[in-house]
Amino acid sequence: MRRVLFAVVVFLSFVPALYAQDDLAGKISCHRAGLPEPQNQPYAKKLWDGYEISLGPARNGEIDGNGCTAAVYNSGGHVVFRTTGFSVIFDENHTGQDFDGDGKAEVVFITDTGGGNHCCWNYSVISLFPKPHRLFDAPFGARFEKDKLGMLIREKIPGLSGFTTSANRTGAEKVFRVSQGKLVDTTLEFCPQILSPNNVDFDQVQRVLAPEKISKLISGLEPDDETASALLSLALQHTFCRQFDQALYYLNLWPEASKYPGATRKKVTTAFRGSIKQEYPDFAERLLSLSVTATGATRSSAERIAWWLKDLSANETFPAAQLTAAERKQIIDQVENTSFDAPDSWDKELRVRRISLGAADGPIIRGTRLLCGGTGNCETWVFRHSPGRWLNLFEQEAPIVSGFGFEQEAAGGIKNFLVSTNSSAATERRILFKFDGNVYRQSECYEVWIDGAAERIEKVPCK
Repeated sequence: MRRVLFAVVVFLSFVPALYAQDDLAGKISCHRAGLPEPQNQPYAKKLWDGYEISLGPARNGEIDGNGCTAAVYNSGGHVVFRTTGFSVIFDENHTGQDFDGDGKAEVVFITDTGGGNHCCWNYSVISLFPKPHRLFDAPFGARFEKDKLGMLIREKIPGLSGFTTSANRTGAEKVFRVSQGKLVDTTLEFCPQILSPNNVDFDQVQRVLAPEKISKLISGLEPDDETASALLSLALQHTFCRQFDQALYYLNLWPEASKYPGATRKKVTTAFRGSIKQEYPDFAERLLSLSVTATGATRSSAERIAWWLKDLSANETFPAAQLTAAERKQIIDQVENTSFDAPDSWDKELRVRRISLGAADGPIIRGTRLLCGGTGNCETWVFRHSPGRWLNLFEQEAPIVSGFGFEQEAAGGIKNFLVSTNSSAATERRILFKFDGNVYRQSECYEVWIDGAAERIEKVPCK
């Protein structure tokens, strides 16, 4: 079984390269291959609008360095673009295609800048309109696909290193388009496709984390190489899709303790945070601030949640959660029927985050001003998706809480929901809700007395 799983992750690591092999077979090319002279002779080819390319040995090129060069010349014989490397290929498969939607064809070269080490091939896409310029570079292994809006650039982005072997490198997919002359990240648009069981790559990496493997991880099993790669790759993919709760789920499957001091959950999460903080600062800040509740004298539900959250950020809105106008109306109508007050603007009042409920995703909705009290408690809703509509998981008025989280344990496929309500600076009430097949019902209730970092927890009857 281990050999099968190993093959799965290795396959994922090299899938993008397989798509690109045909591009390396270009006939118009210059290769060093460790020889004093390149294998190919100089080559010239006319393009369009008076442009032509020249490709061949670089003048004074070194055997182990930049021995090949390619250039684009205008009608006056002047160089308007040049690339130099150990090897250079004129990409006839993609040259002539329109990458930026301006109706004009682009020129594409593939350059080896790694000295023949098979590590550092790159595509260079050059636009000749309105004047010649480098449109963008993409790593070798990127896939170029046409859709109804133009050209897509799919890239496998390398993930966190140092926690797996080179045979099981981590990574996740991003999708780009060219808009107004620049690469624009459009991954969110394609996340339903990327995260679908119909996506062979995603389905195979998920198979590494079979239910029995997850159970062992929860019990503290040290992840093997392919499991570690799957955890970090899935956490990164959900981060790219801004599904931060699901990314946290995979990070929190990593055992808290490890026989390797540098591979504890805290170390892994810290390293992951550092790798994504530039592009996802809000999530990085959340990773920094989150802590596992594990200070009670008894093992309450509060200790079993993967993360504990106090608030949602100002940029977590209905559009950010990828909810349509029709879905927004559907949700707000139900919120209005179960809230204790009605603001002038629901859009300004509510924060929205799409989360994993276990068997399905759903939005969590939280009030911010009018629907909050003086002790930091705000009204909070959870919705689940039923065919054709979103359903409020609270039958009557939604709970007014200061913090909330989800257990890994679920009932009817919906994770248990734990909330806390501030009673005073030193006391709070916690309620565990379980899904009864239709809505959340109170299942366990606790009174909590807080003294610094210590807590005294007492189970009490639910009211």
